[in-house]
Amino acid sequence: MTQEQSTRDVCLATVTTDSYLPGTLVMIASFLKVHPGFAGDVAVIHDGLSEKSRRRLQTLFDRVRFIPVSAGLKERLERLGAAHPRFVPILSHLHAFEAYRLAEYRKLLLCDGDLLFLQPIDELFGAAGNLLCCRDWVSLGGGCRDAATFAPLDDAAAAGSAGALRQTFNDGFLVLDGGLLGEQTYADLLALAVPETWRGTETRHFKQFLHNRYFAGRQTLVSSTYNYILLAAAQIQAREGLAAADAKVLHFNFSVKPWTPSTMLRWIDHERPVAEFRFWYDAWMESLSLAHLRSAKRSDGWLVRPGD
Repeated sequence: MTQEQSTRDVCLATVTTDSYLPGTLVMIASFLKVHPGFAGDVAVIHDGLSEKSRRRLQTLFDRVRFIPVSAGLKERLERLGAAHPRFVPILSHLHAFEAYRLAEYRKLLLCDGDLLFLQPIDELFGAAGNLLCCRDWVSLGGGCRDAATFAPLDDAAAAGSAGALRQTFNDGFLVLDGGLLGEQTYADLLALAVPETWRGTETRHFKQFLHNRYFAGRQTLVSSTYNYILLAAAQIQAREGLAAADAKVLHFNFSVKPWTPSTMLRWIDHERPVAEFRFWYDAWMESLSLAHLRSAKRSDGWLVRPGD
């Protein structure tokens, strides 16, 4: 089976906003670069993405599906934000749940927009397991989490009445089997997205908390090479013996956002500057060049030479 045949019924899905577009462009462009025979679709979930941003994404790939966020999900998130104001800046993270309605695909690769693909991951599209994912920093350190509060625990015996979540995962990179997709999964996840879920907890985790609760016991953990969390590099090295140079997919998580100038200025003086930023910068310039040239070709555009 060729790579194209194996990916015909695969979808790469992500969430974006106009401000997050640089990360999304790089993530999609880098995925397509290392999967030149990709024959599936790219689904971009959004709430009011500008027409200009849509055009920029379509210059990278013709088969882009733009998926609007449902009114029901937006209404639920408004109630959630009113009850827990600390989540207001990241309510859009739960827009990713719209991906579960894409039930026509055999495999769905659900990615955050702060990933950078360095090597192909085709082997995961045929691997066993309904949900393929990578450990979060707590699991990497040998710990678990309280199921009710998502608080890190060294010992599962210390969990409250709801028990412990073991082998917790970072949900920035998920490979989902088609059997997990559909309206039932979508409804189940939305049922968890209520203010009561976060009552009595101060966790900063939002989408990841819900994913870990819902899929507890059904996940198959794979090597962190597929989701190399840069802020957990020390834990990944200690547990799996992997350096960032071994990563197939880099994850610029939390504040490590190479396209945000104010954030990157702070990282200049960080106690551990991340050398891997250079890969993102290279990919950014390459994706801009690719988008520009394809846009010019489509419009029969022309470049003005200096002096003309």
